[in-house]
Amino acid sequence: MATRSEVRTALRPCPICQGTRVDPLHHQSFVLTENHPLADGYDVVCCETCGFVYADTAVTQRAYDQFYADSSKYADVQTGTGGGDLPWDDRRLEDTAREIARLVPGKDALIVDVGCANGGLLKWLSRLDRRRLVGVDPALACARAAERFPGVTGMVGTLFSLPSELEDADCIILSHVLEHVRDLEPALRAVFEKLRVGGMLYVEVPDATRYADFIAAPLQDFNTEHINHFSLHSLRSLLESNGFVVRHEGQKTIEASAGVPYPALWIMAERCASQVTGGTTAIECDTELCASIERYIVRSLDRISAIDAHLAAELARLDEIVVWGAGQTILKLLAVSSLARARIAAFVDTNPALHGKHLRGAPILSPDALGAFPQPILIGSLISHEPIARRIRELGLPNRVLFLQP
Repeated sequence: MATRSEVRTALRPCPICQGTRVDPLHHQSFVLTENHPLADGYDVVCCETCGFVYADTAVTQRAYDQFYADSSKYADVQTGTGGGDLPWDDRRLEDTAREIARLVPGKDALIVDVGCANGGLLKWLSRLDRRRLVGVDPALACARAAERFPGVTGMVGTLFSLPSELEDADCIILSHVLEHVRDLEPALRAVFEKLRVGGMLYVEVPDATRYADFIAAPLQDFNTEHINHFSLHSLRSLLESNGFVVRHEGQKTIEASAGVPYPALWIMAERCASQVTGGTTAIECDTELCASIERYIVRSLDRISAIDAHLAAELARLDEIVVWGAGQTILKLLAVSSLARARIAAFVDTNPALHGKHLRGAPILSPDALGAFPQPILIGSLISHEPIARRIRELGLPNRVLFLQP
């Protein structure tokens, strides 16, 4: 925790209690693609009033909405998650759908998945005989992908511009959505208005109290998109101060990618007859979340130091490299490690939304373009390095391959 002399006024009021006095815990920097709408850095802070931990960024909700509409990494069914096209992702979605179906038993219940990505959760609800299903996503490609599944209607929209025809829903799903949302109180107000009285809201988010025990990549949860870090306590406080009564809750471990466990938590809450707001409900301070985040920061920074030492030794012998990957790990390392001083001829990435953009002046290309580059290839992922190495071999490339760690 920061010392009292470091306590300052937030750029972004606490999303839960609207407090403005915060303790800075960590400054996170990124190198972003040109014309990127989000911030290239922010402080991770702890609210002095309620103990919530979040990114103190001045980026507007409108900018986040535009980013997800234009640059969704979930839009491609081959590389994005949320559609169940990958076996590990499909298992996660099936488990979540079965839990929701158990708690919302009516087969004719109107169930709306906001931020549906490629619709995999709706696919499983359809298989469980749920007949009235709607997927809402800011990316048109995601809304269309959701309609691959029987009985699913896809609509373009956000939490702040939900389709007008959605009224009196029996259940609204926000699965791994609220960690991305800057303005939480208006978002929940919009959801409240679309639910019938007694309707249910299912929320699932990463479990910040267990980040330190699930570090696949250091500071993986301090990224350009995850700007809220919840405990069960803080998520419960948010929902109860915005017109919902918690009925069921729990922790779970999901797969973030094949074989990589990741901590999550969930709440099923019931809509009250009238909505109260955070300003009128007393919120009990979360006394554990900040300490959990501090452990995560310390362990992550130790990992980054080890990665940087390895990179410095490898890069000292090379004139120029190609980097495979333009994801969150590389965006951080370009800002805070020896990689910042490397000559990079190009980046390659499987995400088609990145192709044609530039990162630190170098183009981001499809892996199929690698044949034009003889330089050593640095695999910029700590989670997917093995499948990427296999892909390089399958492409028949003679390039030397480097990794982020020995």
